[in-house]
Amino acid sequence: MSAQTDAARLTELLKRERLLATGDGDRYRAMCAPEAIFVLPGMVLNLEQCAAAMDDSPGWDTISITDGQLVPINDGAEAVAYTFEGRRGETTYRASLTSVYRTDGEPVLLLHQHTPLPEA
Repeated sequence: MSAQTDAARLTELLKRERLLATGDGDRYRAMCAPEAIFVLPGMVLNLEQCAAAMDDSPGWDTISITDGQLVPINDGAEAVAYTFEGRRGETTYRASLTSVYRTDGEPVLLLHQHTPLPEA
């Protein structure tokens, strides 16, 4: 990914985040490293636990991803941070999210973390 501009890399990684947020367990298995971990409110999940949770989830009715920032780590890894809002029925979830990708080829998710935002 080093030949791309920062803006293009950010766009690509946020597209992957959107695909994951709207995906099922199979999408997670395809887009994440086998050793990936997911740091969520009150729990840390491995890939299989997260994929199973996604399979059991009714999914979001709508999502928005804003305020994206790219953080280059080294030639083979980058992080992306952004604000996420997901709506399901009457429930709205807002959080700051961070994901770390191995980027020495097709980007592969290694670490994903949520920090819930206070209700407005």
